Parts: sequence; structure tokens; C-alpha cells
Amino acid sequence: MSGKNSKGGLGALLKTVNDTTRAVNNVQRTTKSVKQTVSSKRPVNQAKPAKPDKNTWTCACGTSNTTKFCGGCGKAMPTEVTCASCGWKRSLENSGMKFCGECGAAFETV
Repeated sequence: MSGKNSKGGLGALLKTVNDTTRAVNNVQRTTKSVKQTVSSKRPVNQAKPAKPDKNTWTCACGTSNTTKFCGGCGKAMPTEVTCASCGWKRSLENSGMKFCGECGAAFETV
């Protein structure tokens, strides 16, 4: 087997096999990494939403406040909530209530 096909011989063939094996291993590692990234349930670089502070209230003007008076319009912090359906009032101390105690209508979140 002489001629151009035998040039390099067994050494060249082994180098080609080693190069091919390395390339296949790189593809397998990359595939595994991509699968792990895709199957991850937590989005990358996404912060958890902040929980609202118990002492924070939102004024009718839309400003979020932690003080007794609104920083946007100067109104005082509300001390009670009135049901839009029947007019029944509850104090903010009962802020865990989600429904009116008189008619059962849902309260707007405070």
C-alpha cells in the first residue's frame, strides 16, 4: 500500500481519531449544559418581588407612603375602609378582612 493514501500512516489516523473524539466530547458537554439551563425552573438574573411593608399604604393619588400623610398630595393616611356596596366601615386594624362583614362584597386591597 504505497502511494498518497498511505502518507502519514497510523500516526495520522490516530491523531484524526483523537481530534474527532475531543470534538464529540465538547459537543456532549455543551448539550448537557444547555439542557441544564433550559430545565432550570428559576429564571436567570430575576430578582424576587419585594413584599409590601405592613406600614406602607397607597393614596388615592397613586403615591406609595410610609408616613401619616401622603407625600404626593398631603392627604392623611386613612384609618378605616368603607365598603363600596353598602357603606359598612371597618378599621385598618382589621386589614386581614377581604370581604365586607355586612354584605359580603370584596374589599379593594388597601
